[in-house]
Amino acid sequence: MKRAAGSPGRRVFKPAEIIVASAVRPGARLSDVREVCSEALKNGIRSICVPSVYVDEAAIFIGDTGLKLSTMISFPTGLMPVDLKMMEMRLASEHGVEEVYFYPNLGNYLDSRIVEFESELSRVVEESQLIGLKNVKPVVEADLVSGKQFMEIAGILEAFGFDTMLVSSGFGLKTIGPGVLDVLNAIGETMMVEAHCRLGSLRDLRSLVENRVCKVLTVDYGVVSEEASDRRLEE
Repeated sequence: MKRAAGSPGRRVFKPAEIIVASAVRPGARLSDVREVCSEALKNGIRSICVPSVYVDEAAIFIGDTGLKLSTMISFPTGLMPVDLKMMEMRLASEHGVEEVYFYPNLGNYLDSRIVEFESELSRVVEESQLIGLKNVKPVVEADLVSGKQFMEIAGILEAFGFDTMLVSSGFGLKTIGPGVLDVLNAIGETMMVEAHCRLGSLRDLRSLVENRVCKVLTVDYGVVSEEASDRRLEE
C-alpha cells in the first residue's frame, strides 16, 4: 500500500526512534540477541532486528516490553531458493514479526535475468499478502551495483508495489559513503529509503537522515547515548 505524501518541514531529530538495534551479522549468537533486546530497552530504542533463526527466542525475550521485532531473511546474499524464502517469511509471521527485510537474488538482475528477478519479487508480494504481512522490504547491497543499476532496481521494486527499500553497505558492517548518498538523493520521493550500516557517531546518523534515510539498522545502536535525542533538523 502506498503512503500519502506528507508536507516537508521541521521535525525533531530523535536517534532512538530512527535507529533499529540490529543483531544481524555473520556469526551472530543467541546471546547477542539477548544483549540487543536489553540494550534497546535501556536506550529507549523502539525496534530491533534479529536473524531469522532467532525470531522465536527474540519474541520470548521481548514479551510485552513494546519492542517492535523485525528480521532479515536470506541474509547476507539472497542466494537461496525462493521457496525457502517463503518459508522463512511464514515462520517469521507466525512468531509475531511485524517487519521483514529480504535479500532478493541480485545475481539474477546482474546477469540480465530480469524475468527471474521480477518473478521472485512477485512471489514475495503474493506470499506477504497471503499471510497478512504488511511490512516487507527488499534489501539492495550497495557495493554490488553501480549508481545507474541502483536506480533501475529501485524502479523495478516500485513497479511491484514496494514503497520502501533498505540499502545495505558491506552487509551492514560498513559505513555508507558519499557516492551512495548521492544516489539515494536521486531516488524518487515516492520510494522511502532505510539503511543497514555502521555508525561512527550521531553525526553519521544525522548525515543519513539529511540524505533521505528514514530509518537505520545498525550494530552501533549505542550511539544514541552520546547526546540528548531531541534535535531540530531541517528536511
